[in-house]
Formats: sequence, structure tokens, C-alpha cells
Amino acid sequence: MDIIVIGAGASGMMAAISAARLNNKVTLIEHTKTVGNKLAITGNGRCNLTNTDMSTDYFYGDRDFINEVLNSFSIEDTLKFFESIGVYTINENGYIYPRSNQAQTVVKALKNALLNYKVKVKTNNDIKSIKKIDDKFIVDVGIELMCDKLIIATGGKSYESTGSDGSINPLIEKLGHKIIEQKPSLVSLICNDDILFKSAAGVRCNVALKLKDKSLRGQLQITNYGISGICVFNISHLIDKETKIVIDFMDEISKDNFFKFCENMKEGTYGLLLNALFNDKLAATFLKKLNLKADDIIDKNILLNIYEELSNYKVVCLKTRKFDVAQVTKGGVKTDEINPKTMESKIVPGLYFCGEIIDVDGYCGGYNLQFAWSSGFIAGNN
Repeated sequence: MDIIVIGAGASGMMAAISAARLNNKVTLIEHTKTVGNKLAITGNGRCNLTNTDMSTDYFYGDRDFINEVLNSFSIEDTLKFFESIGVYTINENGYIYPRSNQAQTVVKALKNALLNYKVKVKTNNDIKSIKKIDDKFIVDVGIELMCDKLIIATGGKSYESTGSDGSINPLIEKLGHKIIEQKPSLVSLICNDDILFKSAAGVRCNVALKLKDKSLRGQLQITNYGISGICVFNISHLIDKETKIVIDFMDEISKDNFFKFCENMKEGTYGLLLNALFNDKLAATFLKKLNLKADDIIDKNILLNIYEELSNYKVVCLKTRKFDVAQVTKGGVKTDEINPKTMESKIVPGLYFCGEIIDVDGYCGGYNLQFAWSSGFIAGNN
């Protein structure tokens, strides 16, 4: 059987290898110069392949669809696959990396597997049109290529320079599919004009973030434009225009411990108190925000107000940063138009989707790659 896979990222390479292992004739088309571009920079160049704590709780999208996909090709299946193509993995508190700590190790192993299974790789090929005539697909890349089955694995719009630019979307819509608007996700947030961003830019601290019905803990990075850090990335999917976020700077300090510490201080000042708990720049910011003077002796009657204010520091997120700094894409092909057991289109028989082109995105920590491996395997295997 002749199969064409469009998109040579994580899910596309997995789909091509899986299909070729079944003795199909596979052609993998990529419109940049090489394969695995985004994979080569993922995880700060280390490539967080997957995570042992794999749950639909760490994803945005149709939970039933995601669960079906992850159960069909599990973490254990992923580890066996990478071992079979020559990637030795290590477990760092549930986060799975190649032993080499280099994403290029994974890319090279996948490229070698494509070669071993005789996948024909065509780079620098833009897709001009896709047609289905009778039971065949015609893919125009300057010349017309024909196949029995077509797999689309072109990703979203994040890191456009790696090849994910959304250029395939109009062709998918011409085939009859609906694409949910694609937006940046796993990305920093641009916030309102607040003293926090003017005075404490560059500070990192552990906090809890509260947004809508989500509450996430982690390290916050304060920037001159807003907030960043993994806990911020993981809620960026939920940002829509102006969105209120509550930062709990006292998350690791219970109210009882706070008051006990204050009681034990001898002739304590507000400056001494806040500098004991926070970075100097952050402490100075809080003094201004709370209209306190650093050298004034603590008034025990306002300690509760200090604690409450710093536990519920409100900022307004105006928007996310752009696709060029986003790790993944929110939106894509609607999941109710895809069969999760096979990744085949419910609209166009013989057409399959996998990876980030689908309206599924996950937290930082190997979740998006696991969905890519799982959906790519299912598409190629079916």
C-alpha cells in the first residue's frame, strides 16, 4: 500500500516508521530542509520524551478522545519503541529523557529508523494541493504524488521557523474538516501595568497561581512584560483577552507559621520581615504596594492584611506572547471529526491526522510528545 505522511516532526516520523514496519511503501514529505526540527530543540535541547505520570488531567481537549489515544499506545510502548531504535532513556522524577541528555540523539535515531525501513523522505517540498479522486489521494508538491492513504502531521503554528506555520490548514478545510482557531499555548503572559513588573523583573519565586477553576504551584518568573515559568505555561491555554490571575506569594508559608515568625521577631520592622521572606527586589515591591515603610516597627494589627494581600495578589493578563515563543499550539482539527481508535477522518475515508495538528495540547513535561508518539503510532499502524 502507498502511504504519504505530510510533516516530519515527532508524530509524522512515528507514523511513517509505524506504517513502514507493516511493509507499506511510505513517503514522508517535509517543507523545510530537514526532519525533526522542533524535536531537536524541545526540552531546552534535552527532549523530554514522556512522563510516567500520564493522565488526561494534564491535557486540554476532549478527555475521552485523549484517553483512548494514550491507552492505545502507552508510556511503556513508547519506551519500548525508543529502545528498539537505539535510544537509552533515563527517569528523572517521572520525566523521561534520553541518557545522552541531547534531543539530537532522538532525532538521529528516528532518522536512522526511517532509513532502515526504507521510508522515502522528501524535504523542501511545499504542499500546493490535496485532492481525493476515487480511492486515491493526489498530493501536489510541484509534481503530483499518488497514495492510497494520507496522514497529515504538520503540527500547529508554534516555532514557525521549524516548519509549523499553519500553511496546510486551508487544504484541510477544503477536504471538509473544521479547524478550531489556533492560538499560542505553553507560553508566557503579557500583563497589565503593575509595580510588580516594573520593580521585580528577573525575580524567580515559588507561588501558587489561581485562574478560573485551576490552581497550579510552581516557580514564577517575573518579567518586565508580565509573568513566565512552567506554572504560567500550563495555564496559558486558558487565557482569553483580559483574564484575572491571582498569585499566592505565601503559598509555602502557612498563616500560623507567618504569625509565629512575626511574634518571635524582636523589634521587627516591615523591611526586616519582608526581606526575611522574599528576594530584596520583591520585598521592596511589596512595601510600595502595601504603602509600608521599611523602617517602621510592625503593627500586629495589620499582619493579617499583609498576609491576605500577598496571598491574593491580583494581576490582569492582557494576552499571551506570540507563536514564535510558544512551545505548542492550542486548537486544530476538531477531535469529534477523528476516530481515536485509528486516527482516521470521519469525513474523508483514508485520511488520518496525528500530533499537534489536532485540537489537543498538554502541560509541560513530556505530555505533548507522548500524544505525538501515541497518535502517530496509531495513524501509521492503521
